[in-house]
Amino acid sequence: MVDMRQVVHRDRLPGRAPAVRTYRGPGSLAVVIAVLLAGAGAVVWARWWTGTGYQSALFGLPDTGQLTAIGLPLAQFVHELAGIAVVGLLFLCCLMARSDNSSARQRLLTLASRWGWVWAGSTVVWIVFTMSELIGTPVATLPAHGESVWIVLGTSRLSSEIATAWVALAMALFGPRLTGGWPCWLGLLLTTAAMLPAALTGHASHHASPLLASVTLAIHVAASSIWVGGLLALTVHLRLFPEQLRASVARFSAAALICVIAIGASGVVESAVTLNGWATLWGTNRGQLILAKAAALIVLAAIGFLHRRRTVGAAARGQLLPLLRLASWELALMGGTVGIAVVLSTTA
Repeated sequence: MVDMRQVVHRDRLPGRAPAVRTYRGPGSLAVVIAVLLAGAGAVVWARWWTGTGYQSALFGLPDTGQLTAIGLPLAQFVHELAGIAVVGLLFLCCLMARSDNSSARQRLLTLASRWGWVWAGSTVVWIVFTMSELIGTPVATLPAHGESVWIVLGTSRLSSEIATAWVALAMALFGPRLTGGWPCWLGLLLTTAAMLPAALTGHASHHASPLLASVTLAIHVAASSIWVGGLLALTVHLRLFPEQLRASVARFSAAALICVIAIGASGVVESAVTLNGWATLWGTNRGQLILAKAAALIVLAAIGFLHRRRTVGAAARGQLLPLLRLASWELALMGGTVGIAVVLSTTA
């Protein structure tokens, strides 16, 4: 990830050469750090709000320890964000026209590979913490529970996480080779699918209508990954190529609108299926986290409306400053929303 603090702006004025402006705002690394901090903060807040933080077990009962209690949701958040970044980078590569700068496309694929390593590494850490939770023992004592480790490795939860780890590793190793049309689309399909198993083996599979809950959750996760990851790729990683950034803004804006509609509709359906009545929205921890996510989605949709009214057209004319500044705040809020979603996925 490159800390690019300057982006060239070109305003085409009649009778004059394009004017050059310099973007002086948050660099790529600063935005990514802000997203990570916002997400980690949201995880801490959501755990505190739901009372699911670490509590020492009574004497004689299994105790995972503080490291697992803190590390599990944080590792899952990094895993989710890295996977989202990979999906977004591949989606943007697929969205770019064949005539677009090949060096820009190759740069995005290289960055997808780097995020792939983060995705693979964080998934392995997540797997270790998950084993600690399922067995009920601290991470440091896992080697002494070899038989239990083999047993939990066969559970659907860990099998799904291991499958995701393999996809992440494949993306890290072979991402830069996904040049051309169909390989990039195939990579996008595979990485998007890899975001689903862990979600589908959670609460969605334990309700009266598991098929409907699973389908709506899959749509929700896929649309969220494309929207959040695409914006991250567009405004953080593509800023090294202002012309390609300008050309891609309108295409991504149309795709983002579809994603927002899909996220909102699938979220309503999934909540109706998984909640025991609408009163549980404000009467349970899970319902309150859903409301927090819904409020964040409303704010993000409003920011999207501002983008369409004020920044998309300006970016097409070469004025990238409004887009990049507003997107930086938007991405931080998205990071917080992903953090809430992580805690929601483990909250009854």
